[in-house]
Amino acid sequence: MPSPRHTVILMKKRTLAPGTVELTYQREDDGVISYLPGQFFSLDFKYKGEEKSRSYSAVGRVDDLRNNREFSFAITAVPNGAASEYFMNTKPGESAKMSGPFGALTLPRTDPERYIFIATGTGVAPYRAMLPDLERRMQQNTDLQISLVMGVRTPEELIYGDEFIALEKEYANFSFHACYSRKMPASPAGHEKPGRVNVMFEALKPDSAKDMVYLCGNPSMVDDSVTWFTELEFTAKNLKREKYKFSTF
Repeated sequence: MPSPRHTVILMKKRTLAPGTVELTYQREDDGVISYLPGQFFSLDFKYKGEEKSRSYSAVGRVDDLRNNREFSFAITAVPNGAASEYFMNTKPGESAKMSGPFGALTLPRTDPERYIFIATGTGVAPYRAMLPDLERRMQQNTDLQISLVMGVRTPEELIYGDEFIALEKEYANFSFHACYSRKMPASPAGHEKPGRVNVMFEALKPDSAKDMVYLCGNPSMVDDSVTWFTELEFTAKNLKREKYKFSTF
C-alpha cells in the first residue's frame, strides 16, 4: 500500500555548520507524523518548474513519537544540486509534499551487548533520532555499550557534536569518536582522531558474536566498511546500512 502524500509547511530553519542546515516541517493539517527512529521520509518539491523528490532521515530528538507533529532533517549543500539549491533557499512558511516513513535502519527489540554506530556527515541523522530510545535502554541495562563514530572533514563540520559529547560525559557506557579527514584542532580533545572513520575500527575490536554495527553516510564509506566487517563474519543480521546519495539532478 503506497504511503500517503501530505502537504508540509517549513516551520523552522537553523544553521548547523557551514553549508549544513536543519529544517523542521509540520503537516499542513497539523496531523501526527509517526515513524521509528532511523527511518526516512521522501520530500517532493518544485525546482525550475520540475517536480523533484529526495529522501532524508528524521533527525529529531523526540521523546514521544506517538504524538509527534514535526519532521526535521539535516542537509549539506552539494554544488549544482537541485535539492541543495531549493532547501538552502526555502523560507519558513513555504510548502512541500511528504510521504513515508520508509526504511529499516531501526533498533531491534532485543539489544546486542554493544551497538557500533558509524556515520559520515549528515549520515549521523538517524542515530541522533535514536538517542531518546538509546538513553532509556542504557538506563534499563547498564551493561549495554554504545560507540558512535562520526567522520567529517573538519571540526567545523561536526554537527550535533556537543550533544554526543554531553552523552559521553553522562553515561559511562556511551563513547563518542570524531574523525577528521582534513584538519585537526590545534589541541585535540580525547574524542577527536585524525583520519577517516575506519581509523577506529581496529581500536573498537568488533565482535560479530556480541556487536551490532550500523553504517550510514557516504556510499564509498558504507561499501568499504561492509567489506571490512564482513571479513569479521558480520552478516545482514548484525550489520545494517544506508547510503546517502548525492544527486545533482
